[in-house]
Amino acid sequence: MTINKIFSLGLVFAAFVSGCGDSSDKATPLGHHPKILLQDFDVSSLTWEVDNGEGLRIHTDSQYIYMQFDHASAGESIKNIQFIIDIDKNQNTGNAQENGADYIVENGYLYQSKSRDTWDWKEIGKVKSTVEGLIDTIQLEKRALSYTQGAFSVNAEALNDTWQPVLYSPSTQDKDGIHLKTIYTP
Repeated sequence: MTINKIFSLGLVFAAFVSGCGDSSDKATPLGHHPKILLQDFDVSSLTWEVDNGEGLRIHTDSQYIYMQFDHASAGESIKNIQFIIDIDKNQNTGNAQENGADYIVENGYLYQSKSRDTWDWKEIGKVKSTVEGLIDTIQLEKRALSYTQGAFSVNAEALNDTWQPVLYSPSTQDKDGIHLKTIYTP
């Protein structure tokens, strides 16, 4: 058996054992996927319409939403990145534990909320991402998020290798201790 076949079988087995997105415990990773780079893309030409001053930046064009998270202040221990997205800016839809988050991008994979009341997410697929030093940037197709127009909100999290949050952007919390999201308004 070739090395590639053994590696592929190992990934399939690891995905099967991990449950890929079926965890009900927020501290447990969604998909257990390592960071991936589907395709590097040039972020130097992007003009960030939103920069929350805490490392989170957002840009949109006619087809894509770009999100960037500079997590240098958390140090080198960061192994996992999450972008938590409320695409309709409605706290009554999406995951209640995340104030209505409809989607999460975790380490290069997009997930959609499957349940309002539990930490249950469905894997949608890989997204384009690039990493430069301690800055992660993702490119999402608007149609993958069922986004056409209007405001949406995002929170970014940097987590260590045991999936414990080290840095949030924005860092402010609501009265229930849930981190607020940065709002993008076109």
